[in-house]
Amino acid sequence: MIFKRLMILLGFIVFFATSSFAQGIEFFHGTWKEAIELAQKEDKLIFVDANTAWCGPCRRMAANVFTQQHVGDFYNGRFINMKIDMEKGDVDFRAKYSVKAYPTLMFINSEGEIIKRKVGGQRADGLIKLGREALALFENVDEMNDLFAQGKNDAAFLRKYVKALNNAGKPSTKAANQYLRAQKDLSTEENLLFIYNSVANADSKVFDLLIKHRAGIEALKSKKEVNKLIKSACNKTVSTAIEFQDEGLLAEAKTKMKDNNPSESKEFAYSADMKYYAALRSPEKYLKATKKYAKKIVKKDASMQNALAMDMYKAFPKDEKVLEFSLDLAKKSAKTGGLWEYYFAYAQLLAEVKDYPKAIETGEKAFEMAKAKNVPSGRIFQFLKMVKAKAKS
Repeated sequence: MIFKRLMILLGFIVFFATSSFAQGIEFFHGTWKEAIELAQKEDKLIFVDANTAWCGPCRRMAANVFTQQHVGDFYNGRFINMKIDMEKGDVDFRAKYSVKAYPTLMFINSEGEIIKRKVGGQRADGLIKLGREALALFENVDEMNDLFAQGKNDAAFLRKYVKALNNAGKPSTKAANQYLRAQKDLSTEENLLFIYNSVANADSKVFDLLIKHRAGIEALKSKKEVNKLIKSACNKTVSTAIEFQDEGLLAEAKTKMKDNNPSESKEFAYSADMKYYAALRSPEKYLKATKKYAKKIVKKDASMQNALAMDMYKAFPKDEKVLEFSLDLAKKSAKTGGLWEYYFAYAQLLAEVKDYPKAIETGEKAFEMAKAKNVPSGRIFQFLKMVKAKAKS
């Protein structure tokens, strides 16, 4: 029970230390009528988080899920995003849609029709899965699959089909390649945008075409957006490498990142190795990559030290060497950053290695620092109570 509670508290600290730096979902602040007009103009669904100020799951999603980078990356380009307080938010919306449980997550088309509805808080991956399901319904992916299987392959259909497959998180390589083979001139604006919108993994022909026609695509989208796409594609190749336990694919992802987005390639390479070896349960290789990341990227950044320490603990909570380095980072984070959050995180790791006297001392320091800042300190109090009880047993 104590371990379970400590893990909940660890999750709280990871959020607190990193959320202020994340770039998550960008919410539209206009009226419901304006959102409908924008959805019509951009041919998008509206994602609505129907909430209340007193709803605990609503607040947790706002703090822990909507703020995550990969959630924002998925939602910002695909939806018009809105948060509406169902007690005092947009009057037109509240008059039209009945909500009795919170949060209620809705995906609504430009005609005001609900395409998909889900009640209850979601984790990041669940929210992305929900969005993909809504897009699949909105774009009639199943119907398009049938048409493609029946031989429909005109250019307009294939462009729409590939976009729908990518939005729904489904393989689009076959349809994209069929479209590209039929094109005599890939340098037209329409085809350059098709290439850009078709890229999924870095280990693909479409990715190679992105690089070949990069200048033209950057003229249409911007260098920043192309670099962002390159990083996303390389990350997906890392995920594929993990799925098939293929170090060759891992190496390919790092090489393509280095060749095509060099400014972010070092951090990407260390992060890719950490992700890969954590998934394959290889603590020695994971620790080697983590030490490089800490030395070259994290350096003396207290926030990053804290976040990395927590990530290491979650990856290998029972490995002595990983835990030792995690403790060292957490200690440095507390001393360098001087914030109660970092001392609290360090105290929790000390409790996990059963250094209860040091955990209590550090936790009490965090408690006093939080009180001095008028920060609610109930979580720290409960932590200290548990650790003191454990120390006596």
